[in-house]
Amino acid sequence: MTHQAASSLLSSLGSVLPHFSLHRATSNVSSKQQQRHPVLQEFESKLAEKLEALKLAGEELGFLSIDWFIQSMTVVLATHSNVEALVPDLQFPLTERDGKWVDEYLDDSAKLLDVCNVLKEGISDVEHYQMLVQVALLNLDNNNNNESCFSEAKYHRARNALQDCKEAIKKKDTEYRQGQPKSKLENCSSMLRTMGEKLVNPKGVDAVKGNGFLNAIYGAKVTTIFLCGLLVIALACKPKRPLMNLSVTSHYLWSSPLLSLQHRVKEETDKRKNGGSIALLCELDSVDSSVRRLHNLIDGNLTDKKLGPLPKPQWQEMKQLVEDLRKNSAHLGSGLGPLEQYVNELFRILINSRLALLDILSKSNWQSV
Repeated sequence: MTHQAASSLLSSLGSVLPHFSLHRATSNVSSKQQQRHPVLQEFESKLAEKLEALKLAGEELGFLSIDWFIQSMTVVLATHSNVEALVPDLQFPLTERDGKWVDEYLDDSAKLLDVCNVLKEGISDVEHYQMLVQVALLNLDNNNNNESCFSEAKYHRARNALQDCKEAIKKKDTEYRQGQPKSKLENCSSMLRTMGEKLVNPKGVDAVKGNGFLNAIYGAKVTTIFLCGLLVIALACKPKRPLMNLSVTSHYLWSSPLLSLQHRVKEETDKRKNGGSIALLCELDSVDSSVRRLHNLIDGNLTDKKLGPLPKPQWQEMKQLVEDLRKNSAHLGSGLGPLEQYVNELFRILINSRLALLDILSKSNWQSV
């Protein structure tokens, strides 16, 4: 990967998210100056601002809503794109002492690539669920626009599609809570939790390497583990483990905003779990609720063999339930595409960063130990 190619990616990324830039720095500065290097200072300030903005967005949009998750992914993308921007500035000599952080960086970035793949599969599962919802809506729209219009076959097709929706959610729920082998989402959640437990804050000479590169990596990893971990469990159903609780040192500018956001999100996840929500992702839970109510109404009428048009009260109830399902499903569907796009962007940025670092290592004849 050339620096020109990396710059091209960052330019294109800037058109789809509020990306903040980091100015390049000179390499001939003292260790004391590096501890307060303006590049790292700007990285931390901007990350703090974005985490604070994400908390405010949660209050407005709703924590755990698909719109909020889309915004959270822009924060993850921005932090990683800025880590990538710092890689070409790594001009310090690489020694055997650097082997540990180099290996950790390459290992963790490989794990995050796996996380991206699992997230894409999770989004694809919800898209399939959405397709079943649309099948049901299509049959109900053609069968329910007028009281005089009635087709028992269409009600049967709608009921079957809604039943498939319920089975799809039940399967996700069962796999996540009881699954042996574990579902990919649960394995991914466990891996991120382990990464969070093993996070080490850079100290001493390691903390001032390059332009504070290791500190920037630390901030990016903390942000990614928290926000991507939250998205993983939101795409599943009834996660059996509580939300991970990341511990970070307080001296970073972004520490307080992140801990405050983490606390607020935990309040919301606990509220939804205690309220009996089947899914932490708000729109998915709303669609599931509409699916179950509508299925019960249709199934009850077909079981009772009421083969004529529904009585007016039930017809009106059916019409309202269909409208609720259409509204909830549309909101969920409109967010899945952008969410998947941002996951793909994160995957590409992680690849670019790895290639850029490996290029530096090869030029320095470095061999990891």
